[in-house]
Amino acid sequence: MRKYKPKKWFIYARLVLTFLIIFTFGKGTNVVYNKVTTDNNHETKMLSQAIIIDNKEEIYIEENPALTKYISLPEKGFEVTLDNKKYDMSDEDYNLLVSVVAAEAANSIDDTLAVMSVILNRADKYNMTPVEVVTASGQFAGYFNDHYWNYLNYDGTLKDVKKVSLVLEPINDALNGVRNTKYLSFRSWGTTSYSDNYIVEKGNRYN
Repeated sequence: MRKYKPKKWFIYARLVLTFLIIFTFGKGTNVVYNKVTTDNNHETKMLSQAIIIDNKEEIYIEENPALTKYISLPEKGFEVTLDNKKYDMSDEDYNLLVSVVAAEAANSIDDTLAVMSVILNRADKYNMTPVEVVTASGQFAGYFNDHYWNYLNYDGTLKDVKKVSLVLEPINDALNGVRNTKYLSFRSWGTTSYSDNYIVEKGNRYN
């Protein structure tokens, strides 16, 4: 019995049909895969954003350690802020500023930062340099009473005393934009009639 032999066009037609089915199915599969991938990427981004939002404050504090280094007492007018105006100084002016602040501040990085904040707040307001502020006539007792010479040598270098080393860090932070108050003046702890706004016991009183 003679076997049936399909014609060549029929064979070609079946091959083309098979190819079309495979191509169509494969394309559809890729579309689904791409859609799933896109959805997953979107979900991943949304999840990442949610984690960042939930931990935004902790991340910000971790990236800006000054926020935990210094005390904030908003009820008394003391709140640590960043990104304030920065000041560059010559070595001579810097040493003079350090010596005056050392004479004015208590043994506390928070009180030192508050003294520096007052100085820089005035510098901002009156368009002065920090040294012009602290050497202004009758303004800072640490300067006009010559107490700053306890921390400054006559050649303009700093004396190697403990208190100078204690004030350097908050002074440098302040010059780089960190402040803890918007006050423009202060008096010593003993001036009880001046203000009850102080950040540390035995420190300065601010207004």
